[in-house]
Amino acid sequence: MLPNIKTILYCTSLGPHAPYIFGYACTLAKSLDAKIVAVHVIETLNRKQKTLLQGYAGQGRLHELLDQAHEQALAEFPKQVQERLKPVCSDAWDQLVSEILVLEGDTETRILETITTKNADLVIVGAHTESSLIDRMIGSTARSLAKKSPVPVLIVQVPEDVGNASV
Repeated sequence: MLPNIKTILYCTSLGPHAPYIFGYACTLAKSLDAKIVAVHVIETLNRKQKTLLQGYAGQGRLHELLDQAHEQALAEFPKQVQERLKPVCSDAWDQLVSEILVLEGDTETRILETITTKNADLVIVGAHTESSLIDRMIGSTARSLAKKSPVPVLIVQVPEDVGNASV
C-alpha cells in the first residue's frame, strides 16, 4: 500500500533559503493534496548565556527584556513567516498552509513533539552547507531529525547557484 501523506511539517529557521526550501513543501502539498504546517522554533537561552546577559543588563532587567522579546517574537514570527513564504505559492497559500507555529525550546525536541501532535506524515527541512556555527548547528538538527523522526524527512539541499534566494 502506498503511503498517505496529508500533513507536511515544514521546519524553517527563516534563513535566506527559506523560500527555496518552502517551494518543495508547496509542490508536494499541491501534488498530494496535503496541508502544510510551518514551524519555527526559537531556541531558549542556556544558563551560561543568561549569566552573560545578566552581567550586562542586571538580573531584574534581564527578565523584563526576555519577557518583552518573547512576547514580541511570538507575535511577529508568524507574520514574518507568512511575509517571506507566501509569495512562493501565493495563489494557493490559503489552501496549502493550515497553520504557522512559533515554538520555544530545543529545536529538535520541539519538532519531534510537533510531528506527533500534528500527525505529520512528512517533514521538510533545509540542509545547510555554509560553514558558520549557526548553519552547522541547524544542519546537525536536520541530520538528527532524519535519524529520530517517526516519519520520513526530506532534507532539501540548496544549490550554490541559488545564493540568497529572494522571492
